[in-house]
Amino acid sequence: MSRQRYSVRLADESTIEFTLDVGKRRRLTMTFVEGELTVRVPYGCSNKRINDFIVSNSDWIKKNSAMLNDRIGLPKSYAQGEKIRLLGKVYELCFKLSDNYFKPYLCEDKFMIAVRPDSTQSYKQAQIDEFIRCLAKDTVMDCMQKMSEKVGLRPERLTLKSMTSRWGSCSSKGSISINFKVIQFPIECIEYVCIHELCHIEHMDHSKEFWAKVESFCPNWKQLRDEMKN
Repeated sequence: MSRQRYSVRLADESTIEFTLDVGKRRRLTMTFVEGELTVRVPYGCSNKRINDFIVSNSDWIKKNSAMLNDRIGLPKSYAQGEKIRLLGKVYELCFKLSDNYFKPYLCEDKFMIAVRPDSTQSYKQAQIDEFIRCLAKDTVMDCMQKMSEKVGLRPERLTLKSMTSRWGSCSSKGSISINFKVIQFPIECIEYVCIHELCHIEHMDHSKEFWAKVESFCPNWKQLRDEMKN
């Protein structure tokens, strides 16, 4: 299976960017994963067939892309007043002019970041991203520790990283990776992701046995999964 980024130009001169997922399958499908369009096609699928498939579904793509852009999640514009979501709660980015630096912090419904008149956009973005990644690391580490004790399984190694198509993964050697972007969801969702990946240590598939084990530790996993999808 391979993944690459491509774009298609439509008749109205607009461009649709997408990730092409080529794998062992029979038909073409498309979905949005974390706000990005993914087009899944079988091996040997021609470029013309892929382009025609995207063009024929361009109205659906534009409609769903607009809906996703309206949803509140992690920062997109990094602009003053932008609404973002951390641990299920909505905060407003607030850049505060200050001669003295202070670390970014959350206060009621505000995400406070210290800036100077000459602070660049890249500086602001770096401050926000670092705070979010540290919050994600501390939260996921704590959740994994608690869920490991609950499930009775421990990862050989735990890492956080950015993923485009999944919230977590587990290798055959028991190493677990968690998408740091889970920090936008309530703690119950993050715990579900940890349980899901821990159960993969014993079941490397999505068999009935796997889901039975997940449900034994997280009875409302379907509700939590749907919340993360929507």
